[in-house]
Amino acid sequence: MCWSFRTAYSPLTSLTVKQLLRQGYLTDDLHTSVIVHNLDLLQKRIGYLVEAFPQDTLHTLAVKANPLPPILQHAVNHGMGLETASSGEIALAEAVGCPVENIVFDSPAKTRAEIEWALRLGLTVNVNSSSELERVAQVGFHNRVGLRVNPVVAEASRESTTMVATARSKFGVPISRCKELLQQYPQLTGLHVHVGSQVATKDDLVEASRRVVELADQFPNIQWLDIGGGLPTQYRSDDPGLDPEVYFQALKEAAPTIANYRLITEMGRALQSNCGFAVSKVEYVTDDRLIVHLGADFALRECYQPDSWYHDLEILDPQGNPKAGPRKRYDIFGPLCFSGDRLGKERELPEVEEGDLLVIHDCGGYTLGMWSRYCSRLMPEVVGLESGKLKVIKSRETEADLVGSWA
Repeated sequence: MCWSFRTAYSPLTSLTVKQLLRQGYLTDDLHTSVIVHNLDLLQKRIGYLVEAFPQDTLHTLAVKANPLPPILQHAVNHGMGLETASSGEIALAEAVGCPVENIVFDSPAKTRAEIEWALRLGLTVNVNSSSELERVAQVGFHNRVGLRVNPVVAEASRESTTMVATARSKFGVPISRCKELLQQYPQLTGLHVHVGSQVATKDDLVEASRRVVELADQFPNIQWLDIGGGLPTQYRSDDPGLDPEVYFQALKEAAPTIANYRLITEMGRALQSNCGFAVSKVEYVTDDRLIVHLGADFALRECYQPDSWYHDLEILDPQGNPKAGPRKRYDIFGPLCFSGDRLGKERELPEVEEGDLLVIHDCGGYTLGMWSRYCSRLMPEVVGLESGKLKVIKSRETEADLVGSWA
């Protein structure tokens, strides 16, 4: 089995889009876009991740990456736990029947009520600061409370929206201060580390875990290590990504005593992004500019940081066939009322006409989960692809749904 699975491009994408067209999607002014999640591919990627790590590892799916209950249910059904970052995400995890011992709660802003609720439920709780530790102590520890460590493996110059291991990060206790807290709170049984998403190199990830293992080895009460996620995702066709087996072998070489601890992972983007694609009708073509029905409402990071969050784009004709012929450079804009709503700048595509279909690849994670309400656009239908068949996993939002969300 190979990790570098991606949502297949033509001809499989074309076949799936043709199936969507036969079912009425993308053929009228109601279903101008649709999101597809390949559930079979997600299952394969989960299986490969499980094979790469020790058998007793708890692999959790980051709910924030894609909070749709059928996706979460699919992951839980295939042995995954869920990583949560709010009371709402805990409620989603409970709603899909995730065992409480497989729910991890991370947040830098846990309220006293959330802490009490999480501890009462028996969730694994990663404490973000010394002040939060005091609140936990007031409620009472259980045997799955860990301390989030900031390994400080990145220079300040690398600060970004998703790099969380710089000295001024809001996430975790700087590693230089952790010994004191571990001595003060021997009830802590685990350590947590997460470097960042998409911006961390293999060396960053391995060095962060090495430092945390070195710290854990000094405290017999530490029984488990949550090594987070952050494996880079293959967005461009030639991106290398990071294979979980290669990653874990590097961890063992850098920190052999990691074998003494039960591990937890928190994968989101690395598992899900390559498992989804979206399709939008091209509504207008004006010279070298395209207007489509998905933009910064759906692909927020792509629009604001295109170098980091690039998506391959593909053009199909209105019947779902890949277009060929002379190529031209286009700027691809979404439907929102600001100029930054741009999915791609000067992208080279076959000549595009109104009614053609734009496919946005590798958007199974951190797209719909970050949906923006700006301009009150309606969320499109989401379908799952399983065993060659499509099934609705989230119905298209209606105007009444939208009004209710603002009420």
